[in-house]
Amino acid sequence: MTAPHLETYLPELMRFTKQLANDHQKGSLTNWDAFKQNVQVFYTSGMMTKIDAVVPGWIHMSSYLDQQTLIHVTSVLVALFLLPEYQAASAYHKYLMEWTVIFHDVAKKARKGEHDYTHGFRSAAVTGAALALIGFPARSDFAAHISDWKTLTENASAFDAIHNEQIQDNTKLPDIIAGIDNLYGQHSDAAIIIKAVLFHMSINNDPGYPTLSPLTSPEIQRYIDAGLFPILKAMMLVDSDGWNLFDQKEAQRLRQQTLDVFDDIASMNGIIQSA
Repeated sequence: MTAPHLETYLPELMRFTKQLANDHQKGSLTNWDAFKQNVQVFYTSGMMTKIDAVVPGWIHMSSYLDQQTLIHVTSVLVALFLLPEYQAASAYHKYLMEWTVIFHDVAKKARKGEHDYTHGFRSAAVTGAALALIGFPARSDFAAHISDWKTLTENASAFDAIHNEQIQDNTKLPDIIAGIDNLYGQHSDAAIIIKAVLFHMSINNDPGYPTLSPLTSPEIQRYIDAGLFPILKAMMLVDSDGWNLFDQKEAQRLRQQTLDVFDDIASMNGIIQSA
């Protein structure tokens, strides 16, 4: 059993972002100014409230830096519909990719001149608590354990003195992952989505924007299995594409770097990629 598709919960958002993707593909949407104008018209107060009811924290996320993260998440959804891997994916994988994208930055705090290096874990904490409420099947004792797991995950950070930054604390991963599996089941749809959100800041795919707390090779082998692999790969491809929606040269450069990284992961973990 799976929860309904994102389109069932937020049909207006899906129609809006698919239309933007179509306009981009046709060449009638060509710059950020036009993109932002579309965003400002679509996200009325009522629409924001409707989305926040499905994705808790959406309104708060959108309050930072003149809606920078709201614009980014919207651009990532657009990039997803344009992604070759998404277009070639099964309906099942598309469904997982869509939910991952909508949640991936929900707890991000975008402040001027600063990076948020811990938002992957915090966004995963929000996702883990929300998916059961949306309708994803959870274990019978979910209510008894979700609060402790959410607290553990959203506070799993450590201070990195070298970079003078708070970073994700990977020493907490065994307990975080065990908690996800206990809440939803190891290979469940919800577990895949939560883990893709959790790890979207954990793989070094861009030397220009290095991950400060990357997974080690043993951690990659332990945590990125064949079920998670295509969803995390798509998430990281479109995260870069979303920033470079109108810079195809840079988008292609980052795409190739990300593909190379995931080719290495596939080889390391014995994962056979679809053609």
